[in-house]
Amino acid sequence: MSRSLDDADDPDARTYEYSDSTLLGRMVRYILAYRTLFASVVMLTAVAIALSVLTPFVLRQAIDVDFPSGIITSIISTATLYIILQGIIWVVNYSSGYLMALMGQRAVYDIRQELYSHIQEMSEEFHDHSSSGRIISRLTNDVDRMSELLGGELINSFAQVFVVFAIGAAMFASNLRLAIVSLSIIPILLVTTIYFRRIMREAYRRTRKTISNVTSNFAESISGAKVTKSFARERRSTEIFAGLNELDYQSNVEAGRAQAAFFPVIRFISGVGTAIIFLFGSLFYLNSSFLYVNPTLTPAVTLGTIVMFVQLSDSFFRPILTIANFYTSVQSAFAGGERVFSILDTKSMVQDSPDAFMMPEIRGHVKFDDVTFGYGDGPVVLEHFDLEIQPGETIAIVGDTGAGKTTIVNLLNRFYDVRDGSIQIDKIDIRTVTQRSLHSRIGLVLQDAFLFMGTVKDNIKYGRLEATDDEIVAALEAIGARRIIDNLKKGLDTEVGERGSRLSEGERQLVSFARALLENPRILILDEATSSIDIYTEHAIQKGMRVLLKGRTSIVVAHRLSTIVNADRIVVLEQGKIVESGKHAELMQLKGKYYSLYDLQIRPRAMQRILK
Repeated sequence: MSRSLDDADDPDARTYEYSDSTLLGRMVRYILAYRTLFASVVMLTAVAIALSVLTPFVLRQAIDVDFPSGIITSIISTATLYIILQGIIWVVNYSSGYLMALMGQRAVYDIRQELYSHIQEMSEEFHDHSSSGRIISRLTNDVDRMSELLGGELINSFAQVFVVFAIGAAMFASNLRLAIVSLSIIPILLVTTIYFRRIMREAYRRTRKTISNVTSNFAESISGAKVTKSFARERRSTEIFAGLNELDYQSNVEAGRAQAAFFPVIRFISGVGTAIIFLFGSLFYLNSSFLYVNPTLTPAVTLGTIVMFVQLSDSFFRPILTIANFYTSVQSAFAGGERVFSILDTKSMVQDSPDAFMMPEIRGHVKFDDVTFGYGDGPVVLEHFDLEIQPGETIAIVGDTGAGKTTIVNLLNRFYDVRDGSIQIDKIDIRTVTQRSLHSRIGLVLQDAFLFMGTVKDNIKYGRLEATDDEIVAALEAIGARRIIDNLKKGLDTEVGERGSRLSEGERQLVSFARALLENPRILILDEATSSIDIYTEHAIQKGMRVLLKGRTSIVVAHRLSTIVNADRIVVLEQGKIVESGKHAELMQLKGKYYSLYDLQIRPRAMQRILK
């Protein structure tokens, strides 16, 4: 399979091109997972096919035998049989339709769940280069396109193929001459379907790409609404969205045009088939010698036979129309399936090794041993980097933007894999343990404290769902945040809103501190965790910070240097290398890089206090 691009500038836009048979086979596997339902549908479908072939013969019996006989009881019996058959057909079609929808929706549930879980397991490199809007589009719009196919149309359309063969066999068994002329237009149908195949596939493929762009832009505009307003870019933002919306509109119009052209052609051909039956049926009925065949080999054409063939023809072409309708759905579903399976087939750049084991309980000894790393194909960020942290030691990492501070955090959490060298915890290479067990030993508090929809309590116990209310309160008290949280309208039961929007930045950070403390990891990382907290809030939680760091290996990535003066060791980075290392007082005496950074921060603050 090859690769194509929705948008050459967006790596997430890459999709694999799959053959129709590959896509169909993968979709069918999700349905076959429910074997009992599938067997029930097959059985009901077989009954429906048999009945659909039987009913026209009942109609011929009434026209050719019962009506000429004039026997009322025979007519009533045949009519009753016809009604009973129609009732059974209704029950069978309802049951099979319901079971097909149930099986299809379960398959769609499995696909969406697998896609979501796969995205959760992907490495940070995937998310770095992926548009969240396009991922959302694949999880929603593209899976929805597949649901239309798996929700019944796939099995129903396969069943219609057997209906076509069954009716065709019934036609040939009834009258060879009429069957041949009735089905003479089949080659025309095949040529027409093949002609429209490529047109419709490309049309629906374009619609999947354009709606993905619309969804991506929409998600981005919601997240960046405040920035848009602050720069008065509402009109320009609307114009950009209008352009993407117009492309989606045009692509859907083109797909609709292709579909609109396809169905009338199929209906016209089926109408021609019915006309052929009337024409040749009447000729045969009137004993014309046209295309005469020995009557001992081919039964005579009766009025009932003509009516039966008209009904069989309708029953024959109705499945073909269903298959044609299925064909348009399958092109849309395949276009969506390509995008869904392209994500499922994308492997995470960071994977557990086949023999990975659970990280045991640790003391917290961390060692970066000759580590070299760069993001993707970009330049090297860390080169031959060495750093050792003793159990229970608190070290602070400082440096200019781009010096490699956050990279150290990312590598220790194994969000990325090193190019060379190794990272060890208690002399265990982190690549030899499962990622999940590694992350359970490390607590991480980020600069942007991300909170999930729910209450304050839900977010605090996110890492320990079994935590009690008393443990939650103890964690808040330990970091000096009990009073601040209690002042919220509903305390711990306060709804935080999307991404914690109902809380201030300081309150969100306090919740993230409590969450980390409650998890009680042996290694704790604070990545610019106090940069979004005002000076007064920072002062209020200094005691809590000491509690949070006490007794565990701690790595504090700090921009605000006043928060790390009590660290056991301060490591100064410059262009991915350690240029200074020591306690605060020792580094100040050196009057080197750390002294310059500290002086740049402290002097303006001191000047502000004097001016006040």
